[in-house]
Amino acid sequence: MSTANSVIGPIERGWDELNGLIDSLGPHGLTLSGPDGWAVKDHLVHIAAWELSLLGLLEGADRRSAMGVPGADEETDSINAAVWALHRGMTPEQALDHFRETHAMLMRRLGTLSDADLQRPYNHFQPHDPRDQKDNRPVLDWVGGNTWEHYAEHTGYINQIVNDSSAAR
Repeated sequence: MSTANSVIGPIERGWDELNGLIDSLGPHGLTLSGPDGWAVKDHLVHIAAWELSLLGLLEGADRRSAMGVPGADEETDSINAAVWALHRGMTPEQALDHFRETHAMLMRRLGTLSDADLQRPYNHFQPHDPRDQKDNRPVLDWVGGNTWEHYAEHTGYINQIVNDSSAAR
């Protein structure tokens, strides 16, 4: 498969690792919860929400609206809590479908971008965002943070839930 840009490979590697873990857990494993009350399925929905945020960023849309929580406070913990409240009633199967469908949408969009596009600053994609207009970091930073870096972070959380659950038996 040829890639339009250099982010496709790291995203696919991180995605494959996370999906291997999810597949190994089976449907019951998606219901295992950590001490914070988040089940594995909640981590999947959380990842999907931030991928939707990334899609919103790339499309020039309001990122919180793209996540389904337009009224949430801008602080990350508030957004995460609003996403959790919105989706906590999902079944494991619904969460998994949402997770995979959102990822497919993001990958289609990322496949249209070149490496030069990914070097454009955040404000190129979000000219009406009130964030610091002097922030010239490339949008690539947000792509990594909301894909392969995020997958690795939550792979760790999910592994900890599984390990804690096994130790409790």
